[in-house]
Amino acid sequence: MIIDGHAHAAGDYATVESIIAASKRYEIEKVVLCTSPKNNLDLKAPPNVPFMKSPSSIYFLNRMLRAAYKSFKDYGDGNKYVSGLRDKIPEIVIQFLWLNPLDPHHMSGLERNIENYKVRGIKLHQAWDAFAIDGSEFNKLAEVARANQLPIFIHLYSKRETWKLLEYAKKHQEVMFIVAHLLGLDIFKDERKSLSNVYFDTSGSERVREKDIQEAIELFGYDHVIFGTDTPYANIGEQINKIERLNLTDKVMEHIFRLNILSILSPS
Repeated sequence: MIIDGHAHAAGDYATVESIIAASKRYEIEKVVLCTSPKNNLDLKAPPNVPFMKSPSSIYFLNRMLRAAYKSFKDYGDGNKYVSGLRDKIPEIVIQFLWLNPLDPHHMSGLERNIENYKVRGIKLHQAWDAFAIDGSEFNKLAEVARANQLPIFIHLYSKRETWKLLEYAKKHQEVMFIVAHLLGLDIFKDERKSLSNVYFDTSGSERVREKDIQEAIELFGYDHVIFGTDTPYANIGEQINKIERLNLTDKVMEHIFRLNILSILSPS
């Protein structure tokens, strides 16, 4: 069985019925789910551009995403919507709380929402929300995550912000990070011995290739690589096939597909 460690409540995971159908079709045991941007349930995958075929190309895509976000229609509280899905199928849905550290409403209700929504992690997205890793808002949020033993799943905006996260993670080993889309492997790799608290997510449509996943395994170990689809931004089956085509041992695949995320969600 598979745990999808990175998904949004849209597309194949938009409703209780579609989540159950997808879990049966792809043999998915559980889904780590957060809201889609502005709770839009009908999001489409961005176009695949020929020259954007590497994790680092996502930095370029981020600039377009940040501009596009302003035009998105707001469909209400996405965290509440995901909580409703989790309440109906708790055996499948694991909720991560989507936060904008610059939003006073998000931050003032942070502790309350962690408790009320029974979340298992925090999701941050710098392409959508222009906070800085070295800002006071991020530091406050990270401290709350540490106190509640919640991992922070983060989509980084730029190489500059990636360098900042590297330094932060080194100095705050008690805060667990999952970095989306294998972003920053070239930046993190030289400090990998000091980054036992940093994990990498395999999702990324065609921008994260099989060779990129293999590199992450070789650099950081299979126990620091986590399977995710980023649904609806990528096809679930294609993301599973990328891992299976690597010809990994059953032990390694089991860790990537489910054991690593379970370990993060069950801190000692």
